[in-house]
Amino acid sequence: MIRIVLTALLLATPAPAQTLGPFEGEWQGEGTLALPDEPAQRLRCRLRLEETRLSGTVFQGRCATAQGGRNFTYLLREAEGGMIRGENRAEDDLPPQIEGRIEGEILRLGDGAQGVFEMRREGTRLHFRLSAEGRQGPTRGEAVLHLRD
Repeated sequence: MIRIVLTALLLATPAPAQTLGPFEGEWQGEGTLALPDEPAQRLRCRLRLEETRLSGTVFQGRCATAQGGRNFTYLLREAEGGMIRGENRAEDDLPPQIEGRIEGEILRLGDGAQGVFEMRREGTRLHFRLSAEGRQGPTRGEAVLHLRD
């Protein structure tokens, strides 16, 4: 009985404001990645941002070059003051927490030290940038992604 009441209360709770809505969807495209002391490489990325009913928005993706690729999965939740906080849901060495906010049409998320994801939507295109500070120096990537049907 208690389980039924709790489920009914959760389902009746209004959804939070849809701040991430413009960024949601499945995106795919390519660009370039610059690593320290190496020529720029072709970068291919796939992203998915999808709202879940009760827990937030899943931010999942894979970016790859001819040398290899990287997967990531974060669960994003909107917090007070317009902040967006993300929790790493993969078992990897990426930051366990990221946070940021939407400023105008740009969503920036980072860990405050090593890396940043940045997204800017223009119609059916998403300009995606990533940057990270690693042991070998700065890594920078940019790609133009298109909304998949």
